[in-house]
Amino acid sequence: MTYYFDMDGTLCDFHSAYTSHADALRYDFIRNLAPFIHNVKAMRKAIAAGHSCYILSKAANEEAKRAKLDWLAEYIPELTADRALVIVGYGKKYEAMKEEGILIDDNIKETRQWEKAGHTAILLETRGAEIKL
Repeated sequence: MTYYFDMDGTLCDFHSAYTSHADALRYDFIRNLAPFIHNVKAMRKAIAAGHSCYILSKAANEEAKRAKLDWLAEYIPELTADRALVIVGYGKKYEAMKEEGILIDDNIKETRQWEKAGHTAILLETRGAEIKL
């Protein structure tokens, strides 16, 4: 099975710390986001079980992308760099897909776009909701 995990609102608590768009541009803001430990553990467990797992997240700029990659290196060190797909700007997530898989995301717009493109998505009904694979 192949899974694509969103970061903000799925693996880390972006939304309760966010105060303005300027936050999304800052390395220190992104890098210091609190993890949703239960979902980080779910992803690590999926990797250990042999599932093909990717991060599929958006970043406002290159600094935010670097912060996300550094965050991942700390919390999900077994994730190889080629599986950390961080889109800078406003591209569509399904366009970055490497192999057919299931998107896990807290954003209904993202899951609907993914499904409209003919793929399967799991919408987390609330940010940080526990992922059950």
